Amino acid sequence: MDKNNYENSGQEATGEPGNSGAKTKSTLEHGAEAFEHAEQTVRDAYDKTSEKVGETYDKAKNYSQDNPGKTLLITLGIGIGIGLLLGGSTHRTRAGRLAQPVVHALSDIALAYFR
Repeated sequence: MDKNNYENSGQEATGEPGNSGAKTKSTLEHGAEAFEHAEQTVRDAYDKTSEKVGETYDKAKNYSQDNPGKTLLITLGIGIGIGLLLGGSTHRTRAGRLAQPVVHALSDIALAYFR
């Protein structure tokens, strides 16, 4: 392809509005704008989420420093509950049947402390 043909094809892409090259450019510009808008929306959502997670982490950290005994009991209860659930979920044994009420009771206790 010689230089003149290349220049002519470039002129066609940016030609008059009725030209298919202009439609392609318009479509590409519209796609680029939509991509930029989506990118900004995702960035904003990520920033808000990371800010809220940071705040929640700080609250949990402060609570655990202010109430170490409660935190220890809650953590112990959660650990026992998860252990019973995982251990009881593989076999339908007596321990498995007892695990569910224990987990519910521990959850109620933990909920009462956080209110």
